[in-house]
Amino acid sequence: MRIPIVLVALSLVACAKSEKPAADTAAMTAGPAAMTEADVAGTWTGELKLAGTDSVVAHWTQVCGGGNCTGTSQEAPDTTRATYTIEADSSHGVSAPYVSAAMGGARVVDHWIARASGGSVTGTGWTVLADKPDSVLMRTTFTGTRK
Repeated sequence: MRIPIVLVALSLVACAKSEKPAADTAAMTAGPAAMTEADVAGTWTGELKLAGTDSVVAHWTQVCGGGNCTGTSQEAPDTTRATYTIEADSSHGVSAPYVSAAMGGARVVDHWIARASGGSVTGTGWTVLADKPDSVLMRTTFTGTRK
C-alpha cells in the first residue's frame, strides 16, 4: 500500500518540535568568575573546623601573595610555609612538611582548596603524613576574612 506523500509531509509537520533558542546560552554556561592573584593576596584570618562538625580546632592567620603563604595559629606556635596555585575559580594550597603537636609529633602536610569572594574565603582541607601522601589523617573546613 502506498501512502500519499501529502500525508507523510503532514505527519512530519505535526510531529515536529517547536523549540525556542535560549536567549543567552553563553551567560548560562559561563560559570563562576576565574580567581586572580588579587583575590588571594593579603592577610587572612579565620577558623578551622573538623569536617562535618562545628568543632573549631584552630584560629589561623595566613599572609599570602605571589604563590606563597606564611601561616600561624593561636593553638600552635610554629610558623608554616605553603605554596598555592590558582586553578579557575579556586586556589589549591600545599604546606611544606612540618611537625604537628596536635598529631602526636608526626610530620604532616596540609592541603586545601579555597574560594575567595570579596573579603571572605571558604574552603576544605585535608592533612596527610609527610612520608605517606595518600594517608588522610584529618579533613577540615574553614572560613575567614581579609584583614
